[in-house]
Amino acid sequence: MTLKVLLDTIVSSLPKRQKDIVVQRFGLGSNQVRTLAYLGEKYGITRERVRQIEAASLRTLLKAAQEQKEIQDILKKSLSHITLLGGTRRADFLVDDLRLVLQDKTISGSYITLLFSLFKSPLYFPETDELYAFWYTDTTALKDVKSFIQKMALFLKNKKEALIERNEFDTLFAQVTKQHNVKEFIALNFLLNSKEFRVNPYGNFGLTKWPEITPTTIRDKAYLVLKKRKAPMHFREIAQEINKVKFDAKKAHPQTVHNELIKASDRFVLVGRGLYSLREFGIEPGNTRDVLLRLLKKNGPMGLDKLVQLVSRERVLKHNTIFLNLQNKKFFKKNNGNYHLA
Repeated sequence: MTLKVLLDTIVSSLPKRQKDIVVQRFGLGSNQVRTLAYLGEKYGITRERVRQIEAASLRTLLKAAQEQKEIQDILKKSLSHITLLGGTRRADFLVDDLRLVLQDKTISGSYITLLFSLFKSPLYFPETDELYAFWYTDTTALKDVKSFIQKMALFLKNKKEALIERNEFDTLFAQVTKQHNVKEFIALNFLLNSKEFRVNPYGNFGLTKWPEITPTTIRDKAYLVLKKRKAPMHFREIAQEINKVKFDAKKAHPQTVHNELIKASDRFVLVGRGLYSLREFGIEPGNTRDVLLRLLKKNGPMGLDKLVQLVSRERVLKHNTIFLNLQNKKFFKKNNGNYHLA
């Protein structure tokens, strides 16, 4: 029999009010968990009285569950699975795990919570600002997961460039797990309990607080889009890509994107009509003439074809636009087929 059928059977043996309180406190069947205050108001009793009734009901259910070998086997397999993963497992992930482990598609978080609450094993860690809700086998496992998360965050603190620029997560992860003598699959499981780490839509792993991992502004989102494309993009195309990637629920509007790119000239460079690239790619701001002057100063005299080739790496310009700018004798001169600075 499934866990749902087994637990529903013993719960149904409770008196009506006790049964209703257990069903609503654990959200059995509906996944809608009711508070002590809600049930106290429903029955015209205090929250403490509801808590007492719930506790008494669980003691009765525990005795019934201890007589059920199938329930004992399910608990044993669940604990073995969590132990295999280092002694902890995020609550929402455990539901899917046990559906496979127990070959039971009806498994739900509410029935798992009731089972574990009856036997007080494994233990439940409620969600906080730093951690997701998870189950853990004992205090040693709880200490291990918190310790590793802390060490990992400290280790990655100054590794942004290696993770984002060079995508060296595998190497760094192997290094830190070896250093702390933790198996890699257990270490990964530990990290899943933490809100300090995240993978961005482009597959880069890092600290959640990094804007490259969790971009919140239009500028940060546009930066990631351009960095991924590694080529100039029109501001309308950037807006479309932001909405396609869905960094969050906020929609990017083309004009907003354009305005933000203009304001952030320290990061973005206009390279054509409505086209932008990143300054970090080595592209400097300036109009066509500025680019030509800089390239000739840096590289010396050169022919038109070579000059067009170099300009094209930084700007999206027509051949004729470059040629016409070179005709300004105040700034440029031509000698033996090569263009020089005037």
